[in-house]
Amino acid sequence: MNRIKKINFAGLLLIIAYVIPMQAQELYKNEDAPLHERIMDLLSRLTVEEKVSLLRATSPGISRLDIPKYYHGNEALHGVVRPGRFTVFPQAIGLAATWNPELQYQVATVISDEARARWNELDQGKLQKGQFSDLLTFWSPTVNMARDPRWGRTPETYGEDPYLSGTMGTAFVRGLQGDDARYLKVVSTPKHFAANNEEHNRFECNPQISEKQLREYYLPAFEACIKDGKAASIMSAYNAINNVPCTLNSWLLTKVLRHDWGFQGYVVSDCGGPSLLVNAHKYVKTKEAAATLSIKAGLDLECGDDVYYEPLLNAYKQYMVSDADIDSTAYHVLKARMRLGLFDNGKNNPYTKISPSIIGSKLHQRVALEAARQCIVLLKNHNWVLPLDTKKLKSIAVVGINAGNCEFGDYSGSPVIAPISILQGIKERVGKDIKVVYAPWRSAVDGMELIQGISFPDGLKAEYFDNIQLKGIPKVRKEEWINFEPGNQAPDPFLFKSP
Repeated sequence: MNRIKKINFAGLLLIIAYVIPMQAQELYKNEDAPLHERIMDLLSRLTVEEKVSLLRATSPGISRLDIPKYYHGNEALHGVVRPGRFTVFPQAIGLAATWNPELQYQVATVISDEARARWNELDQGKLQKGQFSDLLTFWSPTVNMARDPRWGRTPETYGEDPYLSGTMGTAFVRGLQGDDARYLKVVSTPKHFAANNEEHNRFECNPQISEKQLREYYLPAFEACIKDGKAASIMSAYNAINNVPCTLNSWLLTKVLRHDWGFQGYVVSDCGGPSLLVNAHKYVKTKEAAATLSIKAGLDLECGDDVYYEPLLNAYKQYMVSDADIDSTAYHVLKARMRLGLFDNGKNNPYTKISPSIIGSKLHQRVALEAARQCIVLLKNHNWVLPLDTKKLKSIAVVGINAGNCEFGDYSGSPVIAPISILQGIKERVGKDIKVVYAPWRSAVDGMELIQGISFPDGLKAEYFDNIQLKGIPKVRKEEWINFEPGNQAPDPFLFKSP
């Protein structure tokens, strides 16, 4: 008690006078403080439950620390998808056909400018309520190798060449994320890491690929996006590689990505990927095991609200997952959110000043038009058929299912300006003096039947050959309808029976 009485109260008052102003603004809110110290300060204030809540794509707010909700996972492969209307560009496979990384950079810059503009319009995201619709995190670009035209995601890639994909992907990443030394304009997420390029059994397929093939063909585009583009995020793939699902593949997510390439961002799963470890891959029996192996392999964020939620907390309570595991993943996710300026007042962030008026502006329309022009590939203009000489024409037939409407493709947003179909464009170009006849392709309501059964009520004799020369003895049967669609259907056992 005597020692307590001898406290220097003047010194104590001095300490109090110093500490109280420091507490008035927590370190993680001080945008002038070093980034690492800010993240560590915030981690020290969070409970385990709150840290885990940061590891979901639909991350709720933490009101006691003034942390707003944040919904990861919008799309911007060729224009922002949502919410609202934006400038729409050609599909990625078309952008690749421009062979122009400088133009690609301009396209991505327009996309990210419009994303920030809409974010600013929505009061820094406070007025945005839809899931997967916040505007600062995009799951783009797709840099998987498109080796099979039947793959449903080919249009969103840059093709089958790793150098072209890496070059175009890097330009896209740089255009999205901006060039500010401190702030990210938006987060770019190259996907799907790795060797994801087929539709059949895409949730559970397990290709066997040598490390030489991986490093020389399947991985270089990702490597370029990470090393040269400095992508702040990357998405893992559904499939396995060499018997290990990519979602928990420590060789991919830790050895290659972080150790070999020096990746400093966060890894997000493909949507529902951790759950597929149980019900599709059957790699583990419980979601707690899926959470444990995924987080230890280097998966930071779940696209979904399933495994990195109660199962992850259960794994933690059962000592399967440590505080260090959770802190490491939360650190990576918080780093991106802080670099976006989500914990700052915006005074030093140049992107908070982008006006909503630029969305769909004349300048952005010109960039979209130039991209469309440069992505057109004319294979052979035999006898100079094109351009059409309207002085020699009396009528024009426009044929095709998409000729009469504007098909922007998958992951497309809604354009600010009214789109013009091929049919409408031709009519406007040639005027009323030339007759334009539209002949749309007839198909079933579901768009899947190539030949409708109503066309042959007694059935259709079909012969199936095992070679493209149609030689040898075919397999024959009467078909009620024709729906030959191997991309999404399992192989027909009939085709493999002996004739």
